[in-house]
Amino acid sequence: MTFLDIQGVTKRYGVTSAVDDVTLSIEAGSRTAIVGPSGSGKTTLLRLIGGFEAPDEGRITLKNEVLAEGPSIVPAHRRSVGFVTQDGSLFPHLTVAANIGFGLDKRSPDRDRRVLELMDMVELDRVMLHRRPHQLSGGQQQRVSLARALARQPQLMLLDEPFSALDTGLRENMRKVVAEVLKRAGITTILVTHDQAEALSFADHVAVMRQGKLVQAGPPRTLYLNPTDPTTASFLGDAILLPAELGDGWVDCAFGRLAAKTHKRLGAAEIMLRPEQLSLVTVPEKEAMAALDNTVRYGKVVDIEFGGAVCTLMVAILDNQSAFNGGTPAPVQIRCSAVNLPSIGDHVRIEVLGEPHIFA
Repeated sequence: MTFLDIQGVTKRYGVTSAVDDVTLSIEAGSRTAIVGPSGSGKTTLLRLIGGFEAPDEGRITLKNEVLAEGPSIVPAHRRSVGFVTQDGSLFPHLTVAANIGFGLDKRSPDRDRRVLELMDMVELDRVMLHRRPHQLSGGQQQRVSLARALARQPQLMLLDEPFSALDTGLRENMRKVVAEVLKRAGITTILVTHDQAEALSFADHVAVMRQGKLVQAGPPRTLYLNPTDPTTASFLGDAILLPAELGDGWVDCAFGRLAAKTHKRLGAAEIMLRPEQLSLVTVPEKEAMAALDNTVRYGKVVDIEFGGAVCTLMVAILDNQSAFNGGTPAPVQIRCSAVNLPSIGDHVRIEVLGEPHIFA
């Protein structure tokens, strides 16, 4: 069932369209990530959903209730929407308890009990009840901000890059905590982030924006493996983009002839492989030079960037022309495990796992 429906929404600032004719449907109980580079319009779209901005055109409905019809909007405080920002936006002069309970009726006899329940929900130690924001770590502040947003039992939760100010380890932990809390509460959530890995791991639905437009939307796995264009492919992760010649069930490219679903399409095309699809096997130079053919590719390691568990190698692909005519092929980037890592100058056999993605 469609829970939030965004139809043809546009927002302009002068002659610049920050959001340009965006249409997006979000299912009840889902976690959606809106991802894109800086200036892509993702935060503006979030503010339009939250009621902090009015669209110039388009319509936004929440459970069939119209929140915005062009510039006519329901104000933010009258929407059943929670909002958590990057810095948490806590009131510095209020205690943790007062911050969490800010939106609750002060005359309610259950107010204190509800504050404690919310602290437990976000796994915040009750010993912090009377502390002020400056006495909390970044992760603790974000938990307080989330508890405050949950206090009014919103139907929709909006998260505007809430983890970006945290260090890597804490960011990953907070992401898991927030996802679990919202899942247990059954609250539909939209996360805005510029972190591709964060979007892919947090959400069950990802929307990619670029220059104000919605470029592609769908499950994370679909977008990662089948991006709509090379720019989206590179934004969502490391990508090896190659020219190729399509045949009936195969493609010829720098890595040889690969099996692929070409759907009877023939001729020139551009394909994508993710670096993790390539596996390297160290071989003697004699084998690499003697076994060059159209189905298997060999290469020479020209540089290594050691990264601990996963390392990045630059490998010059050897083919008949480069091997025998003195050519210098452009190296490609390949990620591999540090176990049995080749050395610079080693020759390797390149094995391709899975099929390449063919751009339309």
